Amino acid sequence: MTKTKILICTHSAALHSGLSETCRHIFIPLLDKYKDKYDIHQLGYFHFGQVENVPWPIYRTIVNNTPQGPQPDMDDRYGQKSFDRIVSEIKPDIVFGYGDMWHFEHMLNSPFRNSFRMLTYYTIDGQPYFGHIHADNTTDWGAKLTKADQVVVLSHFGKEVLSRGNIEMKDKDIKVMYHPIDFDRYPVLNDKQKEELRDKVLPKHFSRAGFVCGWLGKNQFRKQNHKLWETLHYMVYGDYIECNSCKRVTIKEWNHTTRSCKNPDKYPGELDKLTMYDHGYRYDHCWHCKSQDIIPGVAKPDFYMWFHMAKDDPGYNPDLHERIWNVTNNCLYTKEIKGLSGVKTKDLALLLASWDCMYYPSGGEGYGNPAAEAMAAGTPLVYSDYSSHSEFCQFGGLPVRCTYQPEVAHGIQRAVVDTNHAVEQLLKLVRNPQLRKTLGARGRMHMMQYSIPHMVDVWDNIFNDMMVKPLPINGNRMFTTVI
Repeated sequence: MTKTKILICTHSAALHSGLSETCRHIFIPLLDKYKDKYDIHQLGYFHFGQVENVPWPIYRTIVNNTPQGPQPDMDDRYGQKSFDRIVSEIKPDIVFGYGDMWHFEHMLNSPFRNSFRMLTYYTIDGQPYFGHIHADNTTDWGAKLTKADQVVVLSHFGKEVLSRGNIEMKDKDIKVMYHPIDFDRYPVLNDKQKEELRDKVLPKHFSRAGFVCGWLGKNQFRKQNHKLWETLHYMVYGDYIECNSCKRVTIKEWNHTTRSCKNPDKYPGELDKLTMYDHGYRYDHCWHCKSQDIIPGVAKPDFYMWFHMAKDDPGYNPDLHERIWNVTNNCLYTKEIKGLSGVKTKDLALLLASWDCMYYPSGGEGYGNPAAEAMAAGTPLVYSDYSSHSEFCQFGGLPVRCTYQPEVAHGIQRAVVDTNHAVEQLLKLVRNPQLRKTLGARGRMHMMQYSIPHMVDVWDNIFNDMMVKPLPINGNRMFTTVI
């Protein structure tokens, strides 16, 4: 029996990124169950060495030696230079491109395009997703995706955005595939086990009876990480009012222009501070319903934020934001994380299970692996109600209302969570342990339907269907015969 040869093109499966983990969860089970059916290879982006055990060869993109050590060639970061060479050597039946449009655009236009079937596993993390719109309402991205043999997206949100915004995709077969979840790694901890685990991992100055809110993800602007330190401040210091009429929260906003707009004689000793309160009329009544039937917030100095992220990522400056919001003593960072390396998966699962909740204020997600992992571990969420993760997070968490800001470079909008509402939702979890348990159990139950044993057969069916399709013929290319 001739094996179906698949070339994966995305982040190296040996790394600790969401794309890498998804590759492992799709293709390792596929090889385990259908070992005589598939031959897997990978063109791995940012591959510098083995971190996880991966049972297929990984061909890395070009790496340049620099004074700072090995660095990826930016002109080949997604295999733009390496792809054609690897295809000519491997001769794959199927190319599995996973990422954004610019990750696999060169694959769709390869001179060897007629020699393989192309599957694009397309991450759509915002709307509208049009690319460049022409006068006839056609789009650059839509025209490019029509060259794929199979388009797969990570959410129903992505499918709607892609089909609604690109007329070329209106009648295209677009499949929705959530990420597979490895439930074997997620034990459910009882209260005693969670207490014992936290006693081991929390610093000595952290109260064992405190509330631990976690964050898992990259330190990058799309994730809206600045909201983590901001929201932490209001929870720690109780800098908000609660309305007895409408039951909503109004945060005491900070004035970052104190030095220029305030009388220094009125605020002695305050000029060296980064920020100070803008006390005014808005805080003697509810900002939402204007009721004066309000109660002051309650400080919670034992509310902690655990950041499971690399501080050295090119995103927000953790030290600066800690100082701005005066929360240095309430922040904890996983020390083992640096760049695209991290802790062992089993240790991460235990860490997730030890948290009281996860706060996930992301500005948009193609899927949202961190949220899915938290739900699998039985940890409730407070999350931005936008893009793909809203589809499944609703079963295991509390949504936060959002406003939106444009991301001009990609022609899409990003969510910005309403901090007032985030504080409201976090307070519900802090005050109601039973709600935390209920949401945690519901979330875990929901994610079980996306377990690896189920998803492996679904992916096998997709690849079977692709192999039935004829190879593409492109008469405009020099290469018109199968390699």
